[in-house]
Amino acid sequence: MLLFLFVLSFISSIHCYDEDYQTINIRINEELPLSTILFITPNNITYRLFDSGRNQNSFVYYNMSNGQILLVHALDREDLCLQHICSCVHCQLIIELIEWQTPYRLLKLILNVDDINDHRPMFSSDVYHLNVMENVPYGFELSLESAYDADLDENSRINYELISLNEGPFELIRKSNGGIALKIIGEIDREERDFYQYKLIAYDYGQPRQQSSTKLSITINDRNDNSVVLSQAYIHLHVSENTPIGTELAYVNATDQDIGLNGKIHYSISNGLPSSSWMDHFRIGESTGILTLVGSLDYESEQSYRLTVQVRDLGENSLARFLSIDITILDENDNFPQAFVTFVDPLRNNSIILIPENTPVGQILAHISLSDQDSGLNSELSYKIEEGDEILGIKILDQKSFLLIVNHLIDREDENMKKIKRLILIISDHGKPSKSIKLEYQIEILDINDSPPVFNPAKKCNIYLNNPRNQSFDQPLLTVQATDADLNENSQISYLILPPYDHLFQINNQGQLFNSAYLNKSSYHFQIMAMDHGKLIRLNSTYDCHLFITMTNNRKNISNASSISLLNNIQKWKTYYSYTYIIIILSVIIFSCIGLIFCLYKVIFIHRRYYQENKTYHLYVSIPRKSYYIENESPGCSSASKTDENTFEEHEQLVHLNDKDSLSDHQQYSRTVQHSYPSSISSISKLPHDSTYESFSLLKQISRPLSSSTTCTSIDTESSLKLKYSNATVVRLAEEENSDV
Repeated sequence: MLLFLFVLSFISSIHCYDEDYQTINIRINEELPLSTILFITPNNITYRLFDSGRNQNSFVYYNMSNGQILLVHALDREDLCLQHICSCVHCQLIIELIEWQTPYRLLKLILNVDDINDHRPMFSSDVYHLNVMENVPYGFELSLESAYDADLDENSRINYELISLNEGPFELIRKSNGGIALKIIGEIDREERDFYQYKLIAYDYGQPRQQSSTKLSITINDRNDNSVVLSQAYIHLHVSENTPIGTELAYVNATDQDIGLNGKIHYSISNGLPSSSWMDHFRIGESTGILTLVGSLDYESEQSYRLTVQVRDLGENSLARFLSIDITILDENDNFPQAFVTFVDPLRNNSIILIPENTPVGQILAHISLSDQDSGLNSELSYKIEEGDEILGIKILDQKSFLLIVNHLIDREDENMKKIKRLILIISDHGKPSKSIKLEYQIEILDINDSPPVFNPAKKCNIYLNNPRNQSFDQPLLTVQATDADLNENSQISYLILPPYDHLFQINNQGQLFNSAYLNKSSYHFQIMAMDHGKLIRLNSTYDCHLFITMTNNRKNISNASSISLLNNIQKWKTYYSYTYIIIILSVIIFSCIGLIFCLYKVIFIHRRYYQENKTYHLYVSIPRKSYYIENESPGCSSASKTDENTFEEHEQLVHLNDKDSLSDHQQYSRTVQHSYPSSISSISKLPHDSTYESFSLLKQISRPLSSSTTCTSIDTESSLKLKYSNATVVRLAEEENSDV
């Protein structure tokens, strides 16, 4: 519940958006409990705290898992003021984060620490001892030191209350300059009473009210009737922080009309702010009243001081006077700019920036935050890249932070890129004289395998070889060399021979070319490939080579020439027989195709004829014999007259056999004939199925003459039968197409 109440104490927040910059103002009270949630970043963005030299990130902890920014150090506004972490009047703590992802935008949280009434008004002493001369006139004022409250506004406005522990002639009053004093309102007589005691209470107007008290011990002395008189009650000085030690800053002028010790004046600094450091810087002459600088001033450490000077004479029962001196320190350009660099990728040896070539333009390399502890123009900064701006550039985020980016495409093999060795960044303030710092880093461009091996195009690869049989296989024919502009493994080169001559030649990694077999041709054209050893990708290029072989006509080479001729003849015969085999195989294939086509033709034609519709067959029966007729009383026959026995006649009967019934009709008719002439006619039938025609022959040797001759005509079949006497009877059956057979 307490945590919830403190979170609700955030009064307001103001959001300022920019493309690369975001500022959020948060108001919180001092003295918040530790682990208070100050802010929660969006869930979809990852941030990281970074040190810019002008932020107070050490006061918070950023939980990356849930985006909560928690308070880890106590916030005491007055303590922060004393440590110069924030202004005493308007205390602000700056928390800076950066998106740890593209586009690396900044997030600035401004914690406005509001004062709470956590300090009491304080006196510099628990007891003040005062001396007052007797017979001091009415209305005489006895100055008192005021209380001090470290809070602000109403919390630091002080009121006083005087409580008398015994009755006395004193009254507390407020002066026009804000001081307090005891005013004498009654007669003082040391002989009647020489000591008075009061309690002085100081309280503020804060809620809840805070107060403290001190005791006033007043001793009544014999009369020193002239007090010290100051020429001025207030002095304001403006002192440069470069003021040399020993410089006299001011002179406090006071007089006393008394003589002797009562007229001798003594000066001292009774109090000062800040209480922890004023004594290290200022001294006042006890007898001269000269304020002298005894320690070096630093505007960045302390911007102002307030001194309270006490002036009194050395006489007995002297009365003190108080003088206030305000000292404002003027800033001088005595501080150099500061740069806080956060690189995206770690440096090598903390000084070498590694940039791969072909890095995209706009790639962020580092975030740089600047600061200058001076003020005004002395703290305004400008920056530029003095060396390395050929590839690097600046992207401004705000007045004191920017990004270092790549602004040019990088090619390590470019001669101009090889001249870029370092980055020099100059940061200067606008003071007079200006102060500047120089950031210097080495630049190393990392190689990637983007350059293939290259042969010298001006050098031709022509090899002239005389009598290769006399050359050893261990003796190189030629040495080639390719170069690669890359580095390390990307520049290491291997060589190889491309087909079809990779079996005849070999090449090593030094580029030496050897023949691994005897060379029988007069010339060779082959290619050499050079390939690098890149890991992700291997690049290559080729080199055309021509080898020309000549033979010297001498006796020492006769046997070698004969061997080469024999090998050439064998090669020719191999080629000849290879062609012969090919011709024979092609011939067999062609003739097989022709036979297949012929068989298909025959089958198709026979089937077409066999299945042809409306076929008509004729059966001829011829019987030569002596011409005589026999009367036949059959209904389908006619009788003829008798003829001479020596006269021959021929009787024929034509039987039409149609289509499907031809064979059966023919067989039936043959049986009829045989039945009519059992002893004279025998039948022989023949039916070749592979021929176009179908015939039947009936041969019969007539052993005996017929007694009569008969001509029968079949009325329903329109056929005739002629019998003729002969030694043989032939019966023919033929398919009728264009003519009878």
